[in-house]
Amino acid sequence: MTASIVLIFLIASVIELYSLMWLASLISIMNTISLVMFTMLLGVIIGRGYGPEWFDKMQWSLRAGTLPADEVVTGAVMNIGSRFLLTPGMVTDVLGLIITFPKTRFIAKYVALKIFKSKLSRGENWFFFKDKAP
Repeated sequence: MTASIVLIFLIASVIELYSLMWLASLISIMNTISLVMFTMLLGVIIGRGYGPEWFDKMQWSLRAGTLPADEVVTGAVMNIGSRFLLTPGMVTDVLGLIITFPKTRFIAKYVALKIFKSKLSRGENWFFFKDKAP
């Protein structure tokens, strides 16, 4: 598991590096750096702006007595999209923009729900913190 994650990050880093070098050869190094800085700023703005809105929507649905399943998935997907925009590179920027646009966000939500359902059907649990049970 750890080796596959390391391999994925290694391959993604090489792809990002080559995509940035290709873009720099087309538009210049300074324009490429400016574009990367702009998308990082966009990721910060989206992440900070959408976080409280998502939390409020989740609270409203809980107060209404409904499960906030759609709000949780949307919030998680938007969090991932803003983090993709924070990561320097063209491939992650394109993925981040696809995720953050409302018209194309349904693709990321569909993929996330499919992953969650497959993990649950196999009986796998995801925990953010390990239990310290004896």
